Amino acid sequence: MKPLSETARDTRAKASELAEKTAENARATAEAAKARIQDGYGRARAVTGDLAAKAGEQAEVAREAAGQALEKGKAQAKRANSKLKTIAEKQPMALVAGAVAIGALLGSLLPKGRNDD
Repeated sequence: MKPLSETARDTRAKASELAEKTAENARATAEAAKARIQDGYGRARAVTGDLAAKAGEQAEVAREAAGQALEKGKAQAKRANSKLKTIAEKQPMALVAGAVAIGALLGSLLPKGRNDD
């Protein structure tokens, strides 16, 4: 049988070796986790950048479409104004009759007043 001091030294040596292996495993695990986190962060930044670029493109397309719609609306308003002026000059009574008809229609759509009982 081994003396107690030798057994204690062996036990300490094995415990120290086990502690070193455990520390090394912990360091390796931490480094792997750090690498995965950095990789995920890089991929997230890339996706976010792509999404921001696409959103910017979509915003530009929307601005262009809104500008075109505004220009079309202005052109239609000018044509309608021109037609109205032409009708007012050529057939003023027809214009008055149309205005009266529209007024009567709008008046019929309004709610009736309340009767106080």
